[in-house]
Amino acid sequence: MVKISVICENTVLTSLRAIGEHGLSLLIESEDTTLFDTGQGFCLLHNMQAFGKDPAAIQRVVISHGHYDHTGGLYDLIGKAGKKMPVYIHPDAFHEKLAVIPGPRGAIEVPIGMQRSRQEYLAAGADFVPAEKVTAVTKGVTAFSSIPRPGNWKGWDDRLKVRSNGVIADDPFNDDLTLLLETASGPVVLLGCAHAGMVDILDYISAETGLKEFHAVIGGTHLGSAPENYRLLAGDTLERYGVKVIATSHCTGLPAACELSQRFGDRFAYACVGSVFEF
Repeated sequence: MVKISVICENTVLTSLRAIGEHGLSLLIESEDTTLFDTGQGFCLLHNMQAFGKDPAAIQRVVISHGHYDHTGGLYDLIGKAGKKMPVYIHPDAFHEKLAVIPGPRGAIEVPIGMQRSRQEYLAAGADFVPAEKVTAVTKGVTAFSSIPRPGNWKGWDDRLKVRSNGVIADDPFNDDLTLLLETASGPVVLLGCAHAGMVDILDYISAETGLKEFHAVIGGTHLGSAPENYRLLAGDTLERYGVKVIATSHCTGLPAACELSQRFGDRFAYACVGSVFEF
């Protein structure tokens, strides 16, 4: 059995002294234990304690991309685990990421990348493992990143940028990483934020693995900032792959989540803090 617990998310399902934040972290428990993302850093250790989860039991961390709301808890987690921690991550996650927000007195640059340097994480005990394209993480867990997209691809949220050699440009999100889990119920896809586009991500996994169906898709979809035609295409894609469990969260946005709920009915769930999925 594979058990997926939502440790960090914007909203809270239960009253078990758990808290929410703008972020995401999913705990994967099967023959061993993998943590997918670490939220902003306010919720992770607090909620793990509330749910009776031991940080020392985590055998590896996988990071979906280099934004603060997915990496903020990494440093403290490693310290609490008290051991060398393998961290699967795309090299581009360490790039200087920022949001450029228009204002009445000019644009404001807000840092939204990883909150500590690579050297600080290494000193704390991180053992970074490059995860590019297709990477075997552990038995039954595979990471997919560097998602192929059309040459004219551009993200929907034009505030999200990256600075390289002093030049600010649109973030290509090559570091956007998705997990595929092998379960008794069938293939399960875990999305961090799906900045590369959920449709392209699922098509890439299908092309690389030969899979024509996915049992479940869980996590952030970034459909909240997507245009209506893409939201419809995303729904069509979930139908095309015969997805039976659609559990969105975080950056999906309330309107997009409501659309999915209306379209898929009992197949839809909102994956908030305290949600548990077993396959």
